[in-house]
Amino acid sequence: MDNIIFSLTKVSEALTDKTLYFAHVQTNGTIGRDELAELLAERTKQDVSLWKYFLDAFSDELSTQLLAGYRINLGQLSTGFAIRGAFKSEDDTFDPERHQLIATVRTLDPLKSRMAEVSPTNITVGLTCTVGSAMDAVTKRLSEVTGTNLLLIQGMKLGISPDNPDEGVWLADPKTGETVATATVERSDSQTIDCMFAEPPEPGTYTLVVSCRNGMRESLKPAVAKIKNFTVKAA
Repeated sequence: MDNIIFSLTKVSEALTDKTLYFAHVQTNGTIGRDELAELLAERTKQDVSLWKYFLDAFSDELSTQLLAGYRINLGQLSTGFAIRGAFKSEDDTFDPERHQLIATVRTLDPLKSRMAEVSPTNITVGLTCTVGSAMDAVTKRLSEVTGTNLLLIQGMKLGISPDNPDEGVWLADPKTGETVATATVERSDSQTIDCMFAEPPEPGTYTLVVSCRNGMRESLKPAVAKIKNFTVKAA
């Protein structure tokens, strides 16, 4: 799943009298030298202390070569320096009061190709999911399930992580909203959920609730979709 998310900030455009929105990418956090060394050690089966030494040496050498005036090509990224600020004439000199030396990063292939395949998710109004239908796999009846029959749910952005307790499928009392029965999710992807109730729920009319993040990060509040007047029949 793509895990690049962004939120929008409203900015008024005075000249055109329009309202524009600018995106702010929200990161998963920062991976430090120690965390990166542990990830590399796990991938390569090498000692983590070796990777810490390598990362320290790499960081020092990178700084040295940048300050020596070189642009560094790292395969998927290249980095170098640029100068911010305007100069008054062709023979004007660098003035720390008016100019700033900044580091720049450019993307290279194959990272550039991989980025073209990513579709960032707008979470300004939160994650969303859509339930189009819920059908009893045995009786083929919509918005209904009999006993412990397999329930097939279809929609969009429905991926459920079984390890997250706030994601899943359950029946809620239509008046109080309290959970009456929780289904066991057998399989889920972005468009389909297969689930069933281990114990047959009490026959009646409920609200079917789907809560999911569709593979997005756990720090985000899950999206919720509902089907009202969902019927449970006795086996």
